[in-house]
Amino acid sequence: AFTLGNPKVSGKNLHVMTLGMGYVSCTLGAGVVHICSETDATSTAPTGTAATPRNLLVGSANNAVATPLTTSTIPTAAAKQIGILCSLGASLASTAVQPWHIEKDIDGGIVIQPGGSITLHATAAAGSTPLVAFNATWEEVSI
Repeated sequence: AFTLGNPKVSGKNLHVMTLGMGYVSCTLGAGVVHICSETDATSTAPTGTAATPRNLLVGSANNAVATPLTTSTIPTAAAKQIGILCSLGASLASTAVQPWHIEKDIDGGIVIQPGGSITLHATAAAGSTPLVAFNATWEEVSI
């Protein structure tokens, strides 16, 4: 899973612009990728490996306040489905339609307040070490 979090002390809202996923390798099971929301109640805060966000104003010295996490873990009780990124068909690395990339235009329709986060999480049939890459773009707006 992939999580985009907004630290409680950020002083900004994160307006999500796009969410995406690309197939990398191995067997991918059929299913769906959910967009889930969480509110950080400390004991239910998502955990994972921090990824370094990159400013799309290339050359800018501004650093993002957002906290993107790869291989994230979210407590099941904390996650609430708010949308679907995509449906998945079973895929093999040898499937004729590969490669593929899904990008969903959110256009600011999801706003993450300080202490909140969203996670992309799949409910899918078992694959064989499936590997995908997630991406997100957002705008940071001062509160």
